[in-house]
Amino acid sequence: MKSKRIILPILALICIIFLMMHGPIPQKQDYHNFADNRSFSGIPNFLNVITNLPFFIVGLVGLKEAKHFRDKNLRLIFSTLFTGFLLVALGSGYYHLYPKNITLVFDRIPIVTVLMSFFSYILYDYINNKIGYKAFFIFNIIGIASVIYWIISEQTGNGDLRWYGMVQFFPVVAIPLILVLYKSVTSQWKQILIIFFFFGIAKLNEQFDREVFELLKDTISGHSLKHLFMVAAEFEILVLMRRRIEFEGRQP
Repeated sequence: MKSKRIILPILALICIIFLMMHGPIPQKQDYHNFADNRSFSGIPNFLNVITNLPFFIVGLVGLKEAKHFRDKNLRLIFSTLFTGFLLVALGSGYYHLYPKNITLVFDRIPIVTVLMSFFSYILYDYINNKIGYKAFFIFNIIGIASVIYWIISEQTGNGDLRWYGMVQFFPVVAIPLILVLYKSVTSQWKQILIIFFFFGIAKLNEQFDREVFELLKDTISGHSLKHLFMVAAEFEILVLMRRRIEFEGRQP
């Protein structure tokens, strides 16, 4: 059905109209006040910093294995995605050393690179190769632009997170719709749901940072656990990529 191809554009248009009607959303400054601010060996916010290390380790493995794709477009998409995770490790680590708006840019740009690259892959695999490949460039430009727009708006005194929020929110809504509306020859929907599960748990831990810290008797905070659950999602993306490479290898 060709009509189902208009569902995602209409959904995107509805989200854009809603955000334009909503008005600017500034960054709350208490966002930078994490529950666990303990230092260790001179490193401030130690656990929030060090829990970014696994992003780098899994990212290196993913970047190396992405070279095994015969399809150069998929090789580019996944290489960019895992490069994003490498930069998440560095950018998020830097941000948690000095948590403030300007350092948060170095965290958010890699995050949108990962999200937009993964979303592009879903389009590539489920809808159309050409659409997914073109979307890869468009989405990454939009994602990075949303972060740049946010920080510029903050510095001019009119902070506006709306479009960065759109970049994060829309794939979460669109990907399940794609899984329902379209079929993939690789049948990776179970793997994608596992990735979504870890992503959801990570966001919950981020939201209840202090409550988790108190519940666990001040051992580890929700935000540190968010990092670890996102690493679990990263690892599942690595598994998904490996299966796609194996599938590609079985094709004539």
